[in-house]
Amino acid sequence: MRGLYILTALLGLLFSNLAVAAFNQYTESEIDLMWQVYKEQRPEISKQQTRERLYENQFLLEYAQKNMPELVERQASVGFSTHYHVMRYLDNLFIHQLNLTDKPATTGLEPFDKHWLKTNLGQYPLNGQYSDDQIKQFNAIKLNLFENSMTLYEFIAPLSMQTRFRLHQGDSDLFKTEILKHRQFILHLKQADAVLQTQQLSLPHLYSIAKGDILRPSIQSWLGIKGIMHVDSPVLTRLESTVTSTEIQQYYQQHKERFHYLKSVKAHGGEFTEREAALAFRKQAETSSIQHALKQLNQPDIYTQYRNHLTREHKRNWAVQLAFTQKPQQLSEVIRSPNGLWVVVMSYDHTFGYFNANDETVRYQAKKAIAIEKAKSSYQQQWLAWQTHHGVKL
Repeated sequence: MRGLYILTALLGLLFSNLAVAAFNQYTESEIDLMWQVYKEQRPEISKQQTRERLYENQFLLEYAQKNMPELVERQASVGFSTHYHVMRYLDNLFIHQLNLTDKPATTGLEPFDKHWLKTNLGQYPLNGQYSDDQIKQFNAIKLNLFENSMTLYEFIAPLSMQTRFRLHQGDSDLFKTEILKHRQFILHLKQADAVLQTQQLSLPHLYSIAKGDILRPSIQSWLGIKGIMHVDSPVLTRLESTVTSTEIQQYYQQHKERFHYLKSVKAHGGEFTEREAALAFRKQAETSSIQHALKQLNQPDIYTQYRNHLTREHKRNWAVQLAFTQKPQQLSEVIRSPNGLWVVVMSYDHTFGYFNANDETVRYQAKKAIAIEKAKSSYQQQWLAWQTHHGVKL
C-alpha cells in the first residue's frame, strides 16, 4: 500500500501544474548517485562540483517558478512538456543506476489502431493548439491502460507538436510506443520505491533533480548567463537598454584589441578560363612564387588595377573580397569565380586598423558584452543570497 500511495502522489505531481518545491536538503547518497550519473558525461567532475550543481539547479528552479512559470511547464511550444522529459530522465536513471530493466506488459493495445485514432482525435488544428471543445472531447475519453487514471487529453497533451500531429494522422505504432513508455515508467517507479527506501534516496528529491537538470540550460539562457542558439534573453535585452555611453567608452578602452579589422592587404592573382590551366599555374607558383609564375606564363595580375594594394574600399570586387579572406603568404586553392573563371590568389602584408569608439559595430558589441557582465554579476549576487537564506554551505 505504501508503494501505491507514493506512486499515486508522485504521478499526481508529475501530471499537475508544477508547484514551487520546498527547499530540499540532499542526502549524501543522493549526491553520490548524481555524481555517478554526471561522471558518465564528465569523468573529471568532482563530488563537490556535483553538490554545487544540484543546489544551483534548485535555486534556478525556484527563480524560474516565480518569474517564468510558462518556461518551467514547457520549454518550447512545439516540444515535449517538462513532465514528459522528467519521466524519461527518471526512467533512464532507474534503468542505468538502479538496474531496473523489467519490460512493461504489451496487452490491451489492439483496439488502438489507425481507425481509432483518426475517429477520436479528428483533424489536427492548423495552429497546433487545441480548442476548448477539443480538450473537453479528449478529456471525456478514458484510457484504461495504466494503473493511474488518465484521459486521452492528459496522455497526449505532454507530447510534442510533431508527435501529436502524427497521432492525428493515425500513427498507431507511435501511439502504442508512447503507451509502453508510460507503462515502463510506472513499473520502474513502483520498483524504485522499494530500492530507494534502503539507500536514503527520495523520489521527490530525484524528481526535483531531474527537473533541474532538464531546465537548467533554458533558465540560464533566459537569465543571460549562458547562450542557446536562437534563444533570446529578456534579461539581456533589458540590461542592454541600460548601458551608457560612458560604459561603452570604458569597455572600448579595456578591450580595444577586440575591435580591430583587416584594413588592407597586398595581393597577386591570376584567372583562367580552364581549370587545368589554373591548376598548372598553382603548381608552378608553389615551386617558385606567384609573381614568378605570372611572369613566366605571361599572365596578367588581376590586382594590377589596384597596384596590388587592396583596401576595404575595393571590396565590392569579388576578387578583392577573396584576397581579404586568405591567410597571409598562402596560395589559395583553385576557386571558381562568379563569372565562371578559375582563380588562384595570394595575399600578404596584412594591415589592421581599429574601429572608432563611436562606430555602430563597437556600440553593438559593447552593449551586448556589458549586458552579459551585468547579468552574470546579478546572477552571482542572487545565487549567494539564496545560499545564505537556506543555510547552504558549499
